[in-house]
Amino acid sequence: MKNSKNIKKNDLNSMIIRDNHEKQIFNSIIRSRLILTAVMVLLQLFLIISFIIKLQKYIEYYFIVSLILSVSFMVYLTNKQGRNEFKIAWCIPVMIFPLLGVVFYSLYLNDNGEKRVKKALQRSKAEIADLTGVIHPDEIIKKNYSQIEDLQTYLINQNFLPYEHNQIDYFPTGEDFLTDFIQELRNAKEFIFIETFILKIEETWDMILGVLEEKAKEGVEVRVMYDAFGSQMASDRNYVKYLKSKNIKTCVFNPMIPIFTTKQNSRDHRKIYLIDGKICYSGGINLANEYFNYGKNYFPYWKDNAIKIQGEAVKGFITMFLQNWNMQRCVKEQEDYIRYLNIPCEKYDYSGITIPYGDDPYNYEDIAENVYLYMVHSAKKYLHITSPYVILDNNFQEALLFAAKRGIEVKIIVPSVPDHFITFYIGKTFLKTLVDNGIKVYLYKKGFIHAKTFISDNKTATVGSINLDYRSFYHHFECGTVIHENPIIAQIEKDFQNTLKDCEEMTPHDYKKIHWFKRFLGRFFRIIAPLM
Repeated sequence: MKNSKNIKKNDLNSMIIRDNHEKQIFNSIIRSRLILTAVMVLLQLFLIISFIIKLQKYIEYYFIVSLILSVSFMVYLTNKQGRNEFKIAWCIPVMIFPLLGVVFYSLYLNDNGEKRVKKALQRSKAEIADLTGVIHPDEIIKKNYSQIEDLQTYLINQNFLPYEHNQIDYFPTGEDFLTDFIQELRNAKEFIFIETFILKIEETWDMILGVLEEKAKEGVEVRVMYDAFGSQMASDRNYVKYLKSKNIKTCVFNPMIPIFTTKQNSRDHRKIYLIDGKICYSGGINLANEYFNYGKNYFPYWKDNAIKIQGEAVKGFITMFLQNWNMQRCVKEQEDYIRYLNIPCEKYDYSGITIPYGDDPYNYEDIAENVYLYMVHSAKKYLHITSPYVILDNNFQEALLFAAKRGIEVKIIVPSVPDHFITFYIGKTFLKTLVDNGIKVYLYKKGFIHAKTFISDNKTATVGSINLDYRSFYHHFECGTVIHENPIIAQIEKDFQNTLKDCEEMTPHDYKKIHWFKRFLGRFFRIIAPLM
């Protein structure tokens, strides 16, 4: 393999494809929390062994101190505000390893990186509020769509506004999305904003990057933001410099700094692709070969989806993008928010309303989960769901079971094969409960399904980045779109029905067919699922 110093600058993109930079990132992770974890585990074991071998006469004091520490922690946690699932998940390790558990809980709550992100996000939101003022939505919109007036009110109170007269196109596959996306990129005149969780330096990214380079040369402003954890190769400093050398403003979201940084929390899981303030793509599609079924991938087929919005609703996504971009302070100069938010948008002759919304770990609101719960509770005839992961809190699980018991047709499409081993078998324990209580679960057999979709009664749907798990509901930056009484809902439902043809229904006996050890792993790790 060639040394990077001997590679010409123009060849850097190809060099990084060949080079295994993930090892460098992995080593960085190893040097941080994993080492700290190992040290604490070894210290705990050392104390126990020391008391057993050399300090036997003091061992009862060790256990007394451990008991006091465990009980004190549980009393504290019981009286602390928060969900019981998180409390239980912390109580178990503290009971078993008091020293290790309490120290890690303290680190979890006092992550300096997390505090900086929270403070920066609050500043970014305040900047937009100061510059744009409080926007009062048209009350006529709420009255025209009184069926979801309460949902509109809730989202408006979270600063996510409803919009009328938007054209929405639906892409049932990544292949369909990519063709249209590249064409619209070529038509860009003013600016291109890209925000994604995963950006892999592969052939499909090269196609997109080629267009971005051309547009940057034409004077189009190009910004690319991707998550440091999800895009480890592209987070390499050399590659960031390479993109910037192409006049592409580049932002690595929440960089992974060794020691005392929560690596897997507060990640940017959103997918927002904006063009000229008039077009926005969003959904579950990241920028990697597998999402477009290009070339040879781990799964024989990757099923995903996305929507394309044209109209004033695009402003909702512009706001979310600018908040995250400026939270990271990737560009030092003052942001001209008005320039992007005051772009005139065409009004399309389409019925219905569109509500872009987002969620983050610092707003003290479970916005993503609340929107999904609203759809569960408001369904009258059917509720159709697709999600790659199903790891539910008690509140959401009970809502689904109640919907089924009151006669709502609840169908959920999930993968039949894992992409994350432990997560998959934890999810199986929840799926068993759903199936046992009358909810129809369908296993996607064609490959892997990554789409995150809710459809209810032919009237309301959501498409976005939000999985049915704790990480999406509580730990990540996420986004979605509520669509109500728009004709595109019929296409989304049609895709759901077509996808069922590639599925096999899960029966109550299927769970017993899983190897006993995998079932054990699922049940065991379910205890700490809220922290995973």
